[in-house]
Amino acid sequence: MNLSAGIRVDGAWHIQNVNAYHSRLKTWVRKFNGVATRYLENYLAWFRILDKKSPTGRNPPQWLSLAMGCHA
Repeated sequence: MNLSAGIRVDGAWHIQNVNAYHSRLKTWVRKFNGVATRYLENYLAWFRILDKKSPTGRNPPQWLSLAMGCHA
């Protein structure tokens, strides 16, 4: 995206979509009082799963139980 050249949309990455995603991520991370850079990739993966509907039809509590090893 090149705002100075007036390019604001590049496929699905519209600047407003990016800003909205960033806002949701900041709000979610705030409850952990920040995260260590070492674990940032893990938190981002966790957030991506919780932020969107799963193509498998699972909801966040089901994903959490799978992550904990409860395969019921």
